Amino acid sequence: MKRRSFIKSLGAVGASALLPSTWPTAFNMSTMYKAANSAINYSGVNIAAPSIMPQVINIFLYGGPSELSGNLTNIVDINASSQNSYTAAFGNRVVSFDDTGDATNGFITRHGFWRGTPNNNNPLVDNTDGAGGRDMQYMVDQGYMSVYRTMMKRKDGTRSHRESILMSQKGSLDIETSAGVGTRIAAMLYQNRAAYEGTTTFADGTAVDMDNMILPFVSFEGDTRFFAIDPDYTLPLLLRGTTLDQDLNDPFTRLNDGNAAALDAMVARKLADPAYSARYAGVISSNGLREYLAQRIGSVSNALGALPNVLDASDAADLGINPGEPLQYPNPNNNQYSERIQAAVTLAIENPGSLYITVGGGLGGWDDHNNGIDRYRSRMTQLFRALKAAALHIKYSGNQTNATIRTPGTGLDRPTDNIVINVYGDFGRRVNLNNSQGWDHGNNQNLWTIGGAGVASAANGGAFRQLGKVVGTTVRVGDPGTNNQVTEPDPAGTGNPNGPGSYEMEPMSVAASVYSYFGAQNPEILTADEERNPTGDPAIDETIPGEAPLFP
Repeated sequence: MKRRSFIKSLGAVGASALLPSTWPTAFNMSTMYKAANSAINYSGVNIAAPSIMPQVINIFLYGGPSELSGNLTNIVDINASSQNSYTAAFGNRVVSFDDTGDATNGFITRHGFWRGTPNNNNPLVDNTDGAGGRDMQYMVDQGYMSVYRTMMKRKDGTRSHRESILMSQKGSLDIETSAGVGTRIAAMLYQNRAAYEGTTTFADGTAVDMDNMILPFVSFEGDTRFFAIDPDYTLPLLLRGTTLDQDLNDPFTRLNDGNAAALDAMVARKLADPAYSARYAGVISSNGLREYLAQRIGSVSNALGALPNVLDASDAADLGINPGEPLQYPNPNNNQYSERIQAAVTLAIENPGSLYITVGGGLGGWDDHNNGIDRYRSRMTQLFRALKAAALHIKYSGNQTNATIRTPGTGLDRPTDNIVINVYGDFGRRVNLNNSQGWDHGNNQNLWTIGGAGVASAANGGAFRQLGKVVGTTVRVGDPGTNNQVTEPDPAGTGNPNGPGSYEMEPMSVAASVYSYFGAQNPEILTADEERNPTGDPAIDETIPGEAPLFP
């Protein structure tokens, strides 16, 4: 047996494909040789099938972004305790509240987001002094987004990139041989197909048929562990992950060259012969399927430039346009996040059968050990400008806004409030500004979750997603003047020293929540492993109220 085949048989190869070459990928030998856990019992998932299939876009920020863009609530204490001054690095306004919303006040918005100085006194545009906070505040105020500030690894507090990435992308502490989140969704759907077929439709009203799914699981980041296979469960080909790029180039059409033409001609001759057509019926079927998929993805790619009009006056004013003018994503030449996010949203809107879409890779690295003051703010601003455009793209492409609206590309008549966008990363970072003007690995991080107001969580008793709130309060922990300072969920809770403490959840609860959107009432069965986490992790409790803003 070749060395690579031997290592792969131990489950040690595959994760490194998604990590930058500069990151360490050393393995813990005790986990490398750990015996595989027993197979997942997909039949044991209790299903309350949704009436309309949800669609989830998972945006993963590799490297682990600092939480500070979405949480400056502790910044006065952090600044006083940091080895290096935040006010010296970012100016005095980073510790001041923007309690009137004008250009002369601080950078802390009413919910503690990190806004910046308006360009040319235009309150609609942040320059690089900000970190996306103006767009975050707008989306919370308009009920487009909720933020969970206390996503904390307790069951395994590792700050290693590899382990942290795989725990999130596989939704399990068993990271070596287990299946990815997308694969687990597919297996749960297929194993319990009787609960969905005849009950659930896609958003365009088409009945769910597990044998005729069109691009249900798609990656915009190439190979990803979100679609790692389950060695104990074989999925049909159509339910496996497919890779697309930000231009939605068609992966199904053969190249238009002489070899492809000759191959098509040969196939056509053989299939015209009755002796062959009976023997190779599968080839005929797959050839037709390939042509159909090519046509389908071609019509979706044509929709990339067909964006809806912005109808609401407040949304138009926030974008600096007039009501009725078309939405535009930020210029991709100045915003590295726009193209992939726009492509993922376009696919979800124009193809309601795309159920789980992953976006990452080309969204920049967030491993800001150094020079964070030069890079972090501008990248966060670019990211959330693109995410705000995505939220409006979803809103104005669906008939819940106006019954006469059809999707801009394929003209579907469909709601879009079944589309959810989740944004998070490996882990959080420390809040001490180190001697390299950056932040080292931490634990606590934010989850930003956008859209999906029409999605019910089976694990929360069928309650619909509640948007427009900020959940979780934090405190600074660690000795002042040292590097190991972090935020953690407030053990006392807001204003109540005897209270139960701030709400918090594990990163694997994101996976559990997604399973619950697809009808799993006991999603912890899919996040459990018998050795380290036998009870699994529940879905995020979206019925809890948000925290009060820092000022009205």
